[in-house]
Amino acid sequence: MAKVRVMKREELEKTLEELFEDFQLENKIKNLSEMTIRFYDQNLVHYFRFLKEIDIVYVREVEKKNVDKYILWLKKKGLKATTINTYMRAVRSFLYFAMRENYLIQFEIKLIKADKEQKEPYSEGDIKKLIKKPNIRECGFVEHRNWVLVNYLLETGNRLKTVINLMVQDIDFDNGMIILTTTKNRKAQYNPISEQLVKVLTEYIRMYRLNKDDYLFINELGNPLTRNSIQHSIARYNKKRGVEKTSIHAFRHTFAKYYITSGGDSFKLQRLLGHSTLDVTLNYVNLYSEDLKEGFDKHSILSNYTENPRMRRGKR
Repeated sequence: MAKVRVMKREELEKTLEELFEDFQLENKIKNLSEMTIRFYDQNLVHYFRFLKEIDIVYVREVEKKNVDKYILWLKKKGLKATTINTYMRAVRSFLYFAMRENYLIQFEIKLIKADKEQKEPYSEGDIKKLIKKPNIRECGFVEHRNWVLVNYLLETGNRLKTVINLMVQDIDFDNGMIILTTTKNRKAQYNPISEQLVKVLTEYIRMYRLNKDDYLFINELGNPLTRNSIQHSIARYNKKRGVEKTSIHAFRHTFAKYYITSGGDSFKLQRLLGHSTLDVTLNYVNLYSEDLKEGFDKHSILSNYTENPRMRRGKR
């Protein structure tokens, strides 16, 4: 028979706020990224607000039915299933921590079913508008930098966090490689870059005399761009170019689509995108499978040998 652990009085009176402090302390000790720490800060606020509304203060008061009610509470606010699941991932991590620490009995927390959102890339027309080179002698630093930034995003598919932390010294111009030191899995990643992107970056770096220890994408004061400043810059740049879509992540989708439909290998794409498993990469392959069908017949042995009279005759 399993031994029942008797909780001390101070454990029974543990508040959610106190446990959250313990939870974040453990996360920091585990050396989780600052982005992950902020994720819990930002997404558990809603859960704690809900619990306060139903007069739950202590950890021991939390039950599975409270979690189910929280999901309904979020649904009533008109949130999409994907957004609800984002909140629930934070809740699940926090409550599973409470269970491991024996503040709660074990119960399973499931995410709700969500339809996969269509990953809309930039169209060919959009791309042509976005990469048209401005007159760099007349346009000014900001427009030139934004043009370089758009070229970089389209050509690499890098995540925004990675782009923000890029430094000039991370680019190996001689070998056409870029070293990504700030990745989602925290592993250094070496990615090839095209000759065209090397030319774009070289011109930009020389023109503004950036040093090796400078950030690659900076503002007019020489400070690195933030997540918000990049998003605002891209939004203004795109609209000025007549492109309504302003999504940063859409550049990543566009890179993936072009790589797949031009015959790129899914295993190489996994490495280029920095996916920890092939499953995530295959989502892109499945999503753009219709595009793969275009022009497929010209590579078909049967189509060529049965429809082309000269090939059908062949040599006897």
